[in-house]
Amino acid sequence: MEKFLKISAVNFKYNLLPHLLVSMLLCLAAPLFIGTRNLDTYQVAKIMEAYLCLLGIILLIPVFIPDMNKDIRDLIASKRMPVYSLHIIRTLWALFFLVLMSLAFLGVLKGENCAFDFGEMFYTVMANALFLGGMGMFVFALFDQAVFAYMIPLVYYVINFGGRKHFGNFYLFSMQVGHFTEKHYLLAGGLIFMAGAVLLRKIVTSFSFVLS
Repeated sequence: MEKFLKISAVNFKYNLLPHLLVSMLLCLAAPLFIGTRNLDTYQVAKIMEAYLCLLGIILLIPVFIPDMNKDIRDLIASKRMPVYSLHIIRTLWALFFLVLMSLAFLGVLKGENCAFDFGEMFYTVMANALFLGGMGMFVFALFDQAVFAYMIPLVYYVINFGGRKHFGNFYLFSMQVGHFTEKHYLLAGGLIFMAGAVLLRKIVTSFSFVLS
């Protein structure tokens, strides 16, 4: 527990905090860009799928940023604690704040007299956020490039505005046209991306340490 708290404190101070502030600004800025009062289900779905889901990219991709530097990565690999434990702890905190901020945002919408199913919309935003954020994590783990990690999920996000024809069950904006099934595939895909990213990062870090 002591190691967990120490790692968490360092992660929060030097890595998570700036991304958390950006996430909070995104939520607070919502009334400036989109309506948040007296919305129906489809309007709320549009906010969840096309706006709040960006929290996944902001919070999850930075999980690997602290060990981008090869010297830091080698130092982490030389410690007794497995490198994947650090990444899991960082991921859990990112998920915690993603859940917390999503629930708070939905709570505000309820307070603004919006009509929607709370559980369904929470599932919707989490599915989209985990898929986009998990995709970014996997790209980061694969290429060790933050630019690619942000660019690829953002490109996927943008081209989804062209319609569902080419995306099938991985279409991001399905709730806006009354389809919920796609969210199961997106959530599963996001979890697979995240698990694969942590595993791949462990292999790459260990391999790098052995070579050095």
